Amino acid sequence: MLLNILFTLFAVSTALYGLGVVLGILGKSAPMKILSAGGLFLIVAGMALGIGMMTFAWVETGQPPFQTLFQCLIFFSVTTALVFLFSARSLPLLGLATAAFIVAILGYAFVRRDTALVQLPPALQSAWFIPHVVVYFLGYSALFVSFATSILYLIFPNPKKLAFAGTLGLDRLDFGMFTYKAILFGYAMISAGLILGALWAKFAWGDWWTWDPKENWALITWLVYGAYLHLRYVGASKKALAWIAIAGFLAVMFTYLGVNYLPAAQEALHSYTL
Repeated sequence: MLLNILFTLFAVSTALYGLGVVLGILGKSAPMKILSAGGLFLIVAGMALGIGMMTFAWVETGQPPFQTLFQCLIFFSVTTALVFLFSARSLPLLGLATAAFIVAILGYAFVRRDTALVQLPPALQSAWFIPHVVVYFLGYSALFVSFATSILYLIFPNPKKLAFAGTLGLDRLDFGMFTYKAILFGYAMISAGLILGALWAKFAWGDWWTWDPKENWALITWLVYGAYLHLRYVGASKKALAWIAIAGFLAVMFTYLGVNYLPAAQEALHSYTL
């Protein structure tokens, strides 16, 4: 029931933002602002409901609400909304992208919905668990924002020349700098996640790194964003950087979801996330 409400809030937010963006492109500023405000309100409401669901689950079970893929997807929706609110809440196009992405996350949560209480293996019941998960999802959410702004850059390489740029707030947005700042934060978070994961692995399995498929792809993702930062430092073109940021987030999503479907992952150490 609550998941249905959560999904509906973000679906309606997507519709409001979408209609608002269309009206903004048509030059109808006042209706766009009203619709965008409604979309923003629903994102806040959805985030609050998601936090409430997680809090209730934690109190009810006595376990952190990150034990299953389903629970993590709810948390991912919350962190994505949170990052958006802190970074780009005044930008209708990013509001549309954020609400639509969360709808996709929650749609997948419907597919992978579970009701059974899952207990982590004893080796993984560790104080490292919560910070490892939290920093990773904050990083993933920030990297989604960089993904969205990179796509917007490829669509609108010169937003200030657009007639509707002022209406949608694009005239205030430097896509390259915005993407860079989002990636800096996201890269710091996934770097912290890698370090915390290595410490956790040492205590759980006696080794810092086990070449598990999930670990390998987490490293690949980290290297892609490291390449982005290096290439930006040496002066690579904005278009090339945008494509790297897009590829980086695709690697993020494969690390998070796609790896689970690899044959090698079925007996892997991270298979408990399924």
